[in-house]
Amino acid sequence: MKPRIDYDVDEHYLPALMLFPFEKNLEEWHAAGVTPHVMRRGNSRHQVLFVKSKLASHPYKFAIKETTLEFARREIENYHKLRDLDIQTLTPVGIVVRHEEDIAIETPAGIMYQENHTAFVVTLLEDAVLPESVLFGLRFQQEARQEIFNAIAELFAKCHAKNVYWGDASLDNLLIKFIREEHTLGKRRKLVALLADAETTEITPALSTRMKEADLEFFFESMLWLDEEFHQRGYPRDRSITVSDFAYLRERYNTLTQIWNAHKRFDAITNFNSERHFGRFRKASYADTLLKHLEEHKWYLSERMKTPVSMRDTTLDWYANYFLPIQDLLKQSNFAEYFPDKTELEVYLEIMENKYYLSEQQKRDVGLSYAIQDFAKRFGIEKHYASSLKKMFKTLIDITKEYAKFPR
Repeated sequence: MKPRIDYDVDEHYLPALMLFPFEKNLEEWHAAGVTPHVMRRGNSRHQVLFVKSKLASHPYKFAIKETTLEFARREIENYHKLRDLDIQTLTPVGIVVRHEEDIAIETPAGIMYQENHTAFVVTLLEDAVLPESVLFGLRFQQEARQEIFNAIAELFAKCHAKNVYWGDASLDNLLIKFIREEHTLGKRRKLVALLADAETTEITPALSTRMKEADLEFFFESMLWLDEEFHQRGYPRDRSITVSDFAYLRERYNTLTQIWNAHKRFDAITNFNSERHFGRFRKASYADTLLKHLEEHKWYLSERMKTPVSMRDTTLDWYANYFLPIQDLLKQSNFAEYFPDKTELEVYLEIMENKYYLSEQQKRDVGLSYAIQDFAKRFGIEKHYASSLKKMFKTLIDITKEYAKFPR
């Protein structure tokens, strides 16, 4: 009896997937005429195959994993939940299920029949990525190693701040993606760690400290396993994991956890998705700085409207009428020349932090204009950039004066 194939996949990819021989196990695909797409890969406890679409109109590459129906459904569902939380994962395409004749099992009560399914988890094959287990087999300078650890720590901290328990955190379940992050002031190179196996993840109402530690400890153990594997292969010791790597990863995790918790606190107060509108804060203190400014803006709006204004409405008004005009101003200026590695929010918040710092120092509210001028001087950009900066800062001050009161 010919097996029945069901496709529970994004219909955009269906024409390409229907040309693959899902009536066979992955280990038989090569004999069935499927040429695997060759790329570096990590270890996997499941049979996994990388393939390219045969359709010129659908030039996609897929990673296909053979597993059980229960695990396939769980993994695809987890991918969607994680992406809804803005956590970087593989891009889920869907599930293909092969239904074969039920298996007859003899029991004391007679012949019983067990369903016979084989499921395939399909994800898009990411470009410009490498498995962590491959990366750490290469010879990297310490700075490059730390950049990789930054990406790993970012993923862990973000997952834990959003109550995601990984459950099987290891180098084999990570991919590193090289991207160019774009923002209004320019572009910056960034490494991103992708969660590449969501089969065991759990999204909980609250994640205990013990569960967070369990995730980290299991990951550290996976690094030691890989270290031993490198040793057995005869790799030089300086290519493998060191004690300082553990210390650095833990330090970055702690710092980034503070930042993601600051996002969480900010979003709870404002009912506003700070990450989607601003990207990740560079410092945890940015949340408090921005909240202080929003409190000022809330007071101003309430006075102007003669009625209390909610923090949600305050934030929306500030974002639309105050921040976006500043963002447009920075975009139209040459500000990227002065601060190529900063986003517009970072520049704005650093100016505001400078205002609060100077006000504390001088025991008075120094005003935004003074804070901006001091900020420019401290960065040493008052020389040949002076005329354009003065023009831009004047417009910036005019915007702030229109929507909120700042002492001059």
